[in-house]
Amino acid sequence: MYVKVLLVDDEEIVCDGLTRFINWEELGYQVVSSASSAAQALVYMESSPVDLVISDIRMPVQNGLQLMEIIQSEYPGVRTIILSGYGEFEYARQALRLGASDFLTKPVNFGELKKLLINIKKELDLERQEERNRKEYRQIHLNHVLNSLAKGYIVDDQEEQAALAGLPWDREYCLIRIQIEKFLSEQSVLNDGKELISRIASQAADEKGSVWVFNNERSEIACFWMPQVDEDMTASYLKALTENLQNHQIEAVLGISEKHRRLVHLKEAYLEAGRALQYAMIHLDRKITYYREIDHVLLTNYRIDETLAAEILDLLASPEQWIRIESIIYSTIDAMNYEGCKPHEIQAFCIQILFMISQHLYSIHNIKSPSQTDTALFVSIRAMLLSSDVTSMKKSIADALDRMNQELNPSDQEAKSSHTIAKVQRYIDEHYAQDISLTTLSNVFFIHPIYLSRLFKEKTGKNYLDYVTEVRIMRAKELLKNPALKVYEICQMVGYDSPRYFSKLFKSLTGMTPKEYKESAHGY
Repeated sequence: MYVKVLLVDDEEIVCDGLTRFINWEELGYQVVSSASSAAQALVYMESSPVDLVISDIRMPVQNGLQLMEIIQSEYPGVRTIILSGYGEFEYARQALRLGASDFLTKPVNFGELKKLLINIKKELDLERQEERNRKEYRQIHLNHVLNSLAKGYIVDDQEEQAALAGLPWDREYCLIRIQIEKFLSEQSVLNDGKELISRIASQAADEKGSVWVFNNERSEIACFWMPQVDEDMTASYLKALTENLQNHQIEAVLGISEKHRRLVHLKEAYLEAGRALQYAMIHLDRKITYYREIDHVLLTNYRIDETLAAEILDLLASPEQWIRIESIIYSTIDAMNYEGCKPHEIQAFCIQILFMISQHLYSIHNIKSPSQTDTALFVSIRAMLLSSDVTSMKKSIADALDRMNQELNPSDQEAKSSHTIAKVQRYIDEHYAQDISLTTLSNVFFIHPIYLSRLFKEKTGKNYLDYVTEVRIMRAKELLKNPALKVYEICQMVGYDSPRYFSKLFKSLTGMTPKEYKESAHGY
């Protein structure tokens, strides 16, 4: 990135000489404009950013020192170099007291100017890197806090954690989950798509409210949205967001939670937005779905028994076991019917089973056409919603399983399992700063924690926790090479809350404390 330079001198020949006789591009600079007076320079700076102003001291109306005072007051990040004539050293000393980077006498010695520009460029590059690190730290911390609140990981000090991340605790908000449809094929493309969507979501909030964007799931982005005034602002924001997504040819579905007041209810809002997304997937023509609009069947708070879920997911690994899966589901439906469960409760169980199986298969198998698989799922769920008795529900389940089975790629099971663990590793590499327990990953990839742990060790030769630790420590080593970052900041950036525990763990794996490693890296 070039350093942008503004030249200010009432003698045009000076500005022309500086422009022509310095190879600005070679030094990493770009002369963006020149001005013949302080007033003209300030007018330019109001609309166009600059990094360095090179100005003469003696100019009519406002001199260079007066220009410097204004720059220091209104543009404190802008560097300044003062040009002074012979006998004006008192002015030059005053310029230095006002914060000028340096002063040069006229006529300008281009060799001296070049050395000065090289030093200023180094300083600016360091500042920019520090700012990028601060932004990265803030975003990592924000991701961590919002994910933890949304998924119920933070139990203590919720309000304090929110305040540290700059999040209002008691203001009306809603949660928007954006499921990406177009970028599911390649991880690199998916990551690029997420970055683009994050920028679009932030830009769409202009003058409408405040939004905090965080990376929540493998194929999702979430927006913590606070309108400035009322719900009309939310509608305006969603309109701008969806239009910009379409302009960038991004296919996405949005689920919108109910309005909530306190941040402590973010988990509830997150689940609501997720249910809205599920409903949107059933109704293929809906790109935006509000939780308040969705069908009562999906509102049923049915939770599949963990033992039953684990048994079904393990059986899915073997195509010849599909008949057993159908039998287990039939038995559960019969038991629910015998126990007097209402039809809509049995429907809710069947729908959740279909979602679980479909999402698991998409995660672990090489599906020939995800869109075809989705269509099969939606057809089955619509049929389920129209079912009024146990017999028709069973038929809908059987049809759905048959469709899903037909869509599977008949590649060998070993390749499928390796493909799954590769995706798990990529997810860990992307979310290492967050809570990524086996339970967390089982919810993302729809694989039972016990089965996932066994499969991970089999395919990588490492325990899951050891791999997470290895990724975090490798990232910590990279960050410790940056002199601008504190050890406690790096501790949080790689996913640890306790600096003491982080230091102990780091030393056990590297033989040095983080402080010792940092000093060694910088030759202290």
